[in-house]
Amino acid sequence: MNNYDVLREFEAGITSEQLEQAVESSGEAIEELRGEGVPMSYLGSQTFLNEEGLIGATMCRYDADSEATLRKHSERAGLAVSGIYVVGPPHVGVAPKVGVTSKSA
Repeated sequence: MNNYDVLREFEAGITSEQLEQAVESSGEAIEELRGEGVPMSYLGSQTFLNEEGLIGATMCRYDADSEATLRKHSERAGLAVSGIYVVGPPHVGVAPKVGVTSKSA
C-alpha cells in the first residue's frame, strides 16, 4: 500500500455543493471496491479556488494498492483524473526566511 495524491482539475470550476456530491460518489465507490476485497482508504483533500472563487481543482489523498485501483475508483465515481502521484517522504529542510522582516520593539 502507498499513499497517492490524485489531482482533479475542473476547467469551468465547481461549487461546494457539486464537490459534496463528488465526495458522496467517491465514498460509495470506495465502499464498493472494499466490498470486492480491494484495499483502499480516503485520507483527505485540498481544494484550490479559481479566479471566480469556484473550486478549480482538488488534490485528494488515498491509501491504495495501485494507480489502477485509483483509476477504477475514479471511473466508478464519475470523477476526473488529471494526474496521480505517489507521495514521497516529507521534506525535512528549513525554508529560507526570504522577505521576512523582524518586528521592531
